[in-house]
This record gives sequence, C-alpha cells and structure tokens, in this order.
Amino acid sequence: MDMHTLGKRLRERRERAGFTQTEVAKQTGIIQRDLSLLERGKKHAWVDTLVRLAEALECSLDYLVGLTNDPTPPRKRPRPRTTAPVG
Repeated sequence: MDMHTLGKRLRERRERAGFTQTEVAKQTGIIQRDLSLLERGKKHAWVDTLVRLAEALECSLDYLVGLTNDPTPPRKRPRPRTTAPVG
C-alpha cells in the first residue's frame, strides 16, 4: 500500500466533506495527531482504522488504499431470503 496515496486521498475526502481533522478523529475514535500523520504518509494504519475512516468519509476502502479510482462505497448487499419450512 502506498502511504502517500492513502494520505492524499484521506485529505481530499475529508476536505471535500468539509470536516476538520479533529472532527474526523472524534467520529472514528482515532487521535487527531495520528490522522495528521496518516494524511502526510508518515504512519501506517490498522485495517479496522482504515475501515472506520472509509465509512466516515463515505468512500470505499479500495479507493483509500489506491486499488480503484472510484470512491463510491460498495452498496450493501441484501441478505438472502430463507424459505420457511413446508409441512
């Protein structure tokens, strides 16, 4: 994972949403300093942290880490229906 791509995309999505680093940090439960380091590509993050950031910034995790250029989050799949037993 390219940390500079991650940092750039984090900052772009945060600014586009009109959030400060402090607001995103509070919403995701991470430290503002760590978010600043992430945005500058100076820190690695755990997957659960990246998932929380993607949810807060309303984008896909794949977009944040540079696997796609489409920031659209995936749609939630409906649960498969289970049929009632007959008889």
